[in-house]
Amino acid sequence: MKHLLNIFIIAALIMSSVACDDFLTYAPSDAVDDTEAFKTAKDITNALNGVYYTLGRYEFYGRNVIATGDIAADNTYMLGTSGHFNDIYQFTLNESTDYMMHMWEYGYKVLDRATRLITAGKALLAEGVTSGDEATIRAAIAQAYALKALAHFTLVNIYGLPYSSSNTGSLGIVIIDEDIIPPFQEVHRSTVADAYAQVLKEIGLAKEGISAAGSSAFHFNAAAVAALEARVKLYMADWGGAISAAQSGIELRKGSLVMTPSNYVNMWFDIVPTSEDIFTISKTADDNLSANSLNTLYGSYNGKATSGLIAIFAENDMRLGLFGDGTGEQIRALKFDGLPSSKATSNIPVFRLPELYLIIAEAKAQLGQADAVDALFEVARRNPDLQQSDIPTDKAGLLKFISAERRRELFQEGHRLFDLRRTGELMTRSGGNFPISNWDASKFVYPIPANEINASGLEQNTGWSSALPPKS
Repeated sequence: MKHLLNIFIIAALIMSSVACDDFLTYAPSDAVDDTEAFKTAKDITNALNGVYYTLGRYEFYGRNVIATGDIAADNTYMLGTSGHFNDIYQFTLNESTDYMMHMWEYGYKVLDRATRLITAGKALLAEGVTSGDEATIRAAIAQAYALKALAHFTLVNIYGLPYSSSNTGSLGIVIIDEDIIPPFQEVHRSTVADAYAQVLKEIGLAKEGISAAGSSAFHFNAAAVAALEARVKLYMADWGGAISAAQSGIELRKGSLVMTPSNYVNMWFDIVPTSEDIFTISKTADDNLSANSLNTLYGSYNGKATSGLIAIFAENDMRLGLFGDGTGEQIRALKFDGLPSSKATSNIPVFRLPELYLIIAEAKAQLGQADAVDALFEVARRNPDLQQSDIPTDKAGLLKFISAERRRELFQEGHRLFDLRRTGELMTRSGGNFPISNWDASKFVYPIPANEINASGLEQNTGWSSALPPKS
């Protein structure tokens, strides 16, 4: 059966000699069999760089995924003057919304290209290579598995219901395992549980060779794989697993949180990785992102911070420095305000140290462990007026504080909607022109794009529109 997942693959092969986001280096031709493109370790490295580039495209992690996590929640509102992301903000989207199609398409491009790299890399290793090339290839394969895990995880959290005992058997996504999908092969959606099992499998495979990948924050490294595992297990409510993985990520990173207010604010206006960065998508002025950047979305396209977000910060919290004077309804959050010389250029953080401390805090709070407060305070002390003794110690109060702290720390980084979905916390959006009261985001799932449904016959998320939030 012909389907879009195969169309993407065929298009990638046909356009490989001219497209700017290719992951293979071909000689000029109409089409080249991908097995001919992987002759050396250098070819594998080029392919890996292409997978990272595809991940960072604005259609996927470079804008759409990150923006959806905040704009569909209660952190950001769209003024509506540009029309960009207004359908995400006001939930007027449907099966044909471009943002939905693009995230699906580019998520599967990441999966396809990473899978091809893995297959080719293993084939080269089987043929025999030098010890230096072997290390390069094994490191690339490990990173490709990690990129696959991140893509599968991202897709299932957009197009599947959140992981829970009642949802694990619900429809998730199409899994790309060790083999690419041949053209015209019939495809089926797995369950949410199967998708999570695939993610954990790929994390395990990534661990096998990731130590050779080095420690650059611009690539998946051992600390980033641990961070991904911690996030996944938090979403699965595997509290012990989340704690162990997060602690491993912290130890492997050997970094520290920035606690000087001026340094904290200024680190967002630079593209040099900070002591907090674990894995960040690199952007430069040469990328010429312009209208497709997160920066433009939150800049001239008028994405604003909600008054509800501003209200949860204490007066002297250093993070409030990223909101100008911190008052009013026209405040813009500035994590993506760019460089002085290139306003559209900002790195896009995927994993930072503060998230790992907050994962430990939440998981320990769920287990009733008193030292949850210690991990939480590592991040919450960005408010210098807060004393550790001010933090609630009862489970309900502590979890509420952690939820607010995740919002304070991770705003604009794409977490909020998915936090609401996994915890079941009701959302009330204040500020902006589309307020929402007591919405249960855990019942909501985005639709499978209509183009995919029409091409392949994949089953749609039945009744997805019935869980849309009512306007207050």
